[in-house]
Amino acid sequence: MKHILMIPCLCCMILLSCKKDVSIGPPTAVPLDYALPQGDAPKEANDKIQALYDKYGSFFLYKFTQKDFIWVPSTGGANSKIDTAVLGNPVYTMDMLNFLDDIWLKFLPEDFKKNKGIPYRVMMADTIKQYRPGYPPGREYLYFDYKVVDKSITFAGMNASLRTMTAAEKIAKKNILIGVIWNYYIQNGILNIPSAFYEVSDYVTYPVSPINAANPANVEAFRQRGFLPASYNAVTGAPSEWYYGTFSWSGAKPSDIASYILAVTTRTDAQMQPFLAYPLIKQKFDLLVNHFKSRYNIDVRAIANATY
Repeated sequence: MKHILMIPCLCCMILLSCKKDVSIGPPTAVPLDYALPQGDAPKEANDKIQALYDKYGSFFLYKFTQKDFIWVPSTGGANSKIDTAVLGNPVYTMDMLNFLDDIWLKFLPEDFKKNKGIPYRVMMADTIKQYRPGYPPGREYLYFDYKVVDKSITFAGMNASLRTMTAAEKIAKKNILIGVIWNYYIQNGILNIPSAFYEVSDYVTYPVSPINAANPANVEAFRQRGFLPASYNAVTGAPSEWYYGTFSWSGAKPSDIASYILAVTTRTDAQMQPFLAYPLIKQKFDLLVNHFKSRYNIDVRAIANATY
């Protein structure tokens, strides 16, 4: 009896499967997140922005909202710090595009730029400032050269300063921004660090503490183990070490690679010469330089040695 009941069901299924397909019509165009051209910039700049989007799928924006800039809702209270981007005068848009090309884009191969080497949103602002409630007038704002949020980077400085910037100022600004961009690449898996880098130095045994210029002996031991400074004073050039005690040793590997990214992308050959006299430093330095060149076709030493 069960077999007799199944026959009509099977017939219905066959008839339904043979029914003529219904046309779904032409595809519906998906609107772009931003309309190009944005409007007020010189035609040369608008054309350049359109060409960058057409080739790489990235929006270079000189008009954007606070929501575009932050991309996350504020969750703080009345005493929270507030970041704001002040839009630049569109007359300087081409100057800013040329600046970003000179310090960043021209060093990247085409396939890398097409494969996430340029963020989805590159926003160009006059100023990025952070309001700090409770501070006295004149000190209530901090100013920044950049802000990274998700898959976007906002760069400050789209103003008249681009037309009066000295070569030294341009190099200093490049060195700040390149470090930020490389960190963005690594954090998002766009660039990777070879495992061999972490096989050179000892990350187990604590160095002698503290590491500072007042104790040349332990600075020397730090270098012999293959470790570089974390940063350099912008005025004097004096190095600042990332290891300052056993607590900082818990982040030894991230601190170590950060110091080497700084070195390979921003320190000139002359600046690196004293450090490369240490065999382990030279081994790790050369390993990274060769890795970025062979895997991504990026010459990080050309970036570091660039002059203007």
